[in-house]
Amino acid sequence: MVRNETKVRVRYGETDRMGIVNNAVYPSYYEIGRTMMFRELGFPYKQMEEEGILIPLSDLYVKFHVPAYYDDELTIVTMLKQMPAARIRFDYEIYNNSGLLINSGYSVQAFINAETNRPVRIPDFIKQILEPYFGG
Repeated sequence: MVRNETKVRVRYGETDRMGIVNNAVYPSYYEIGRTMMFRELGFPYKQMEEEGILIPLSDLYVKFHVPAYYDDELTIVTMLKQMPAARIRFDYEIYNNSGLLINSGYSVQAFINAETNRPVRIPDFIKQILEPYFGG
């Protein structure tokens, strides 16, 4: 399993009039966690795109547990629990300052060849980086 933790602070523009994080913001938090995981593993999105690989979203699930508020510091935990093949699934948990789980979910992305817009299997350069985490 691959696990990454990223901290973010809730910005005013992400909240409603009551100071609660808008529901539509959570997928953006997921993207922050996913992007930071890739960067930490050594293959940032920019490099993937330069290698001709895109990973568009195919599935998204978001579960709201309790609200987050303006100026809260949140911890986004991003996990890869299975070795990807043609798709990659990310699981997310978001915790507030007190360590309380406020949100969870997952996203599934497909590996796509940027030139053909056709699905491809996991690129070798990504597979080689991930294999040690999955006993490969």
